[in-house]
Amino acid sequence: MKIAVLPGDGIGQEITDSTVSVLEAAAAQVGLALVLTSAHVGWKAYEATGSTLPAETLDVVDTHQALIVGPTFAGEYPKDDPVRGHPNGLLRRRFKLFANVRPVEAWPQFDPLVPDLSITVLRENTEGFYPDRNLAWGYGEFKPTEDVSLSLRVITKAASDRFARFSFDYARAAGEKRMSIIHKRTALPQTEGLFIDAFEALRPSYPDIDIDIVRVDTFSSSFPRDPQRFRIVATTNLFGDILSDQASGLAGGVGMAPSLNAGHDHAMAQAVHGTAPDIAGKDLANPSALILSTSLLMRWIFQKTGNEKCRDVSRIIDNGVRKTIERGIVPPDLGGKAGTKAFTAGIIETIKREAALQPA
Repeated sequence: MKIAVLPGDGIGQEITDSTVSVLEAAAAQVGLALVLTSAHVGWKAYEATGSTLPAETLDVVDTHQALIVGPTFAGEYPKDDPVRGHPNGLLRRRFKLFANVRPVEAWPQFDPLVPDLSITVLRENTEGFYPDRNLAWGYGEFKPTEDVSLSLRVITKAASDRFARFSFDYARAAGEKRMSIIHKRTALPQTEGLFIDAFEALRPSYPDIDIDIVRVDTFSSSFPRDPQRFRIVATTNLFGDILSDQASGLAGGVGMAPSLNAGHDHAMAQAVHGTAPDIAGKDLANPSALILSTSLLMRWIFQKTGNEKCRDVSRIIDNGVRKTIERGIVPPDLGGKAGTKAFTAGIIETIKREAALQPA
């Protein structure tokens, strides 16, 4: 199993090191062979090559189906960087990572506003109001005069169709019988209509999954009051970005929030949180979000390949994080005293303990 590892900026090196250690420990329990290849992205890449995403890194990713990517800065890179933006945006475009998967679950240590919250937001990742993704050339925001700013929103049938099928397949694989499609068709009838039509067209192919068409304003007001109504939601790019953060806020924060950017041929595990440069190198970072993102990555590989060892690794990782925290080995952002290294060692110890308890 070949996986590229791109540590990124700030706390990126620390949490990717932790993630790799936990992944290797979980893989060892089921006999899954791993080939992990490191490459630079972000500041270290820029200092070495003059680009935050150099050709050498892209060559590595080209030969690996799966990626683990640490957090990268947004907007802090030099103006002569040829990427001219966020390197992760270029990775998403180049490798057609069209679906962003964001599960959000309440952790009691975060004092959540909704204690039993559990929802997955599926977000179309390549179009919408994000100006770095909606033009073949150039940037999708511009000013015809100093006093007028314009932003383009692009929704295509091809992208909506592939995302809708991915969403149905994800819901089915998760064992869910209902999926909510979040929209604002009343205000944006052409683009939102095209997006919703893609789901409606697939209804007959997925008779085991009901879909619920919900306006984004209705969802935003009703979700905190009735969170159990929504288990899986699928939506366009900007709405998905906002609503997943809303869900994370109700769950207590993004510190434990995993994320997967997936396409047909590649997938990228990446935490929702940022680079946290103020704690970089201080052994204070909580690696859980990237570790749990890697669990999602292993589950995606299982769905793509049918390799049951990858599914087992995903389960082992999830169980390891949860039971380590239950054992009282807790990182500082959850109110504990376990630094990055101690918390990582605790997860690995938990994985080994749980394996020893399994019947021969």
